[in-house]
Amino acid sequence: MTTTHTATGDLLRLLREEAEEAAFHHVGADGALVEDALEIRARLAAHRQREAALGALYETAGDLASLRDLEEVLQAIVRRARALVGTDVAYLLLYDPEQGDTYVRVTDGITTEPFKTGRLAVGTGLGGLVAKTAQPYHTADYPNDTRFAHSDYVDGVIRDEGLVAIQGVPLKFRNQVYGVLFAANRRVRPFSPDEVDLLISLANHAALAIENATLFEEVHKAAAVHERLTAVALEGGGAAGLAQALAEILRGSVRVLDAADRPLAAAGDTLPEPAGLVQEMAEARASRASAVHGASCVTPIIAADEHLGSLLLVRGGLDASDVHAMERAAQAAALMLLSERSVAEAEQRLRGEILDDLLGTPHRDPEGLRRRASLVGLDLGREHVVLVARGEDRGGRRRITDAAGAYAKRLGGIAGEYSGNTVVLLPGTEEPGGAARTLAGALAAASGRPVTVGGEAAASGAAAIVEAHRDAARCLEVLLALDRAGEGASRDDLGIHGILLGQAGREELARFVRRTIGPLLDHDQTRGSDLVRTGLTYFACDGSLARTATALYIHVNTVYQRIDRISALLGPQWRHGDRALQVHLALKTHIAAA
Repeated sequence: MTTTHTATGDLLRLLREEAEEAAFHHVGADGALVEDALEIRARLAAHRQREAALGALYETAGDLASLRDLEEVLQAIVRRARALVGTDVAYLLLYDPEQGDTYVRVTDGITTEPFKTGRLAVGTGLGGLVAKTAQPYHTADYPNDTRFAHSDYVDGVIRDEGLVAIQGVPLKFRNQVYGVLFAANRRVRPFSPDEVDLLISLANHAALAIENATLFEEVHKAAAVHERLTAVALEGGGAAGLAQALAEILRGSVRVLDAADRPLAAAGDTLPEPAGLVQEMAEARASRASAVHGASCVTPIIAADEHLGSLLLVRGGLDASDVHAMERAAQAAALMLLSERSVAEAEQRLRGEILDDLLGTPHRDPEGLRRRASLVGLDLGREHVVLVARGEDRGGRRRITDAAGAYAKRLGGIAGEYSGNTVVLLPGTEEPGGAARTLAGALAAASGRPVTVGGEAAASGAAAIVEAHRDAARCLEVLLALDRAGEGASRDDLGIHGILLGQAGREELARFVRRTIGPLLDHDQTRGSDLVRTGLTYFACDGSLARTATALYIHVNTVYQRIDRISALLGPQWRHGDRALQVHLALKTHIAAA
């Protein structure tokens, strides 16, 4: 045990020190533990790579905000594009409105002079097609790609430079295309979506740099926005910090909305109301540009083709420089939201994978499971509360799971999806019914819809968690069968239904149901009738035939006929005394198991 503990400590130390892979094989740990640590190392490396890319984009934003010479800014963008995408060369074409074509403005890694001074007609080659359509294109083998209009001049220049794989993205600001940013290799090589997205972000910065050269006053204000928001992002200020900083710089009131137009943060005295800007928000989303109405401005937050949210501004004397500053702020907001989402998704995936293994195959590798669980802070040697949640709208399951993940993280637990439900594991010995009710309220507030939660306490160990999950899931089904959707409860809160849930197995319950209401089940199945639901509704309405008719949306005479049919099948005592209790329980149990 001590040796294993020491080996785990050594591996954690190597992870902190970002050690080379070979070092992990010399700590004396068993192979499974080393493999787990190397998997985490790889994921951390991917996170660092993403952070490096975001850092470079922030640096580019800083270049724009510092009002450097346009040539220096464009050169920095091209240099970073080459370094971040990892290509042999990068270059930038600008549109010449007087000549009606494009020309090479900045290069990095290009060696031939004809290439550095080349001009390209709009619509010719990959670059001409990007400039014409304002859409990104990429090819792993340009000389043999028939999608583009080739010309002897362009093919000759590319051949002399030795370029093969090329990707190009438009330098676009609002509805104007200024040129094309390229990254290229001298070998056949496909480009990943992440690389294309990164190049698009850099190209957007390049287009803004060109806009800066002609709009100095607007850039001055936008530079202040970028400088402030970059600091907010690096300090982890989030949406609240962004809204506060933007409100102070523009001397107005700001709201930040998510992709579903739900408020994330706000700052200022006269807050813009989304309900009063519905048309402007729709226009901004459709045009991918700011929409202005009086003293209000709506700016979409966009990354590549994804709408991430909106910025709303109210300011007296709103002018073009404010709109420009809002669009700069939207770029910083996009990077901030993408970074936060990337980290959250990676953490949630890791926790979700461990949850799948824990509940699905706990006996396959119990020691490996225990090790991996400990790496995300889950101690299987502790007692836990297991909670199983489900919303009314299955389409909103992802939103519920995300909210549950944030909730569990605050309490030191984990959350994920399993068997169509959201499962939450919380450490401690809290009363499961209370924990279920608290979670139901929190998830309903986050999703805007009722969420039902079943809970059960689990002793230490994976087997106990699996058993508690099974009981919590059954508790959830019983709540739904009892028409208690939106509530939270444990087995102890369910009275006689909880006793049945805990004491009887599925086969025993099935025999009880068949023995008690079998004739009703057979009649509904063979005749297509609805006697089971009629009987259940009758009990729910305290035996009132009129209320039963209203609840079922049928005439009261129809209810009389159905009650008589049930009496003929089950006997006249089915509505009285102990027999009524038996029938009612059987009906409830049947619905819960359906």
